[in-house]
Amino acid sequence: MKKTVLSFLAALALTLPVVAPAPAQADEDLKDMTMNTVLFPIKAVGIGAGMVVGIPVAITRRASSRSMEFTDTFADKIGGHEHIPPRAMASLVGIPFGIIVGTGEGVYYGGKNAIVNGSDKPFCLGSFSLESEMMD
Repeated sequence: MKKTVLSFLAALALTLPVVAPAPAQADEDLKDMTMNTVLFPIKAVGIGAGMVVGIPVAITRRASSRSMEFTDTFADKIGGHEHIPPRAMASLVGIPFGIIVGTGEGVYYGGKNAIVNGSDKPFCLGSFSLESEMMD
């Protein structure tokens, strides 16, 4: 019995592919940890600057786009957004609604842009909500 088990294990050992020893991952982990430690203050300041600058920019961008959207929607309900009188009347309601909704969205998306983009690439246009397309 022992002889068959030992011969089976020997045959199995001969058929298994030879695996080359892999380099130790500790060096790469230590390098990544050191880089993250060194870059932490830069990322923290980048996120803070992104919030200070990016949130007002996002509020302005969102409030203006929402105001135009609400004005067009309300104008379509009272005569069409192609004509000046319905558009003027709809702007009395559309602009305040757009400012309220845009402010809430701007705070949310400006903070989100600052945290996500500021931690990946501090001080980039995305962290200040200045990219052509805002993160949704």
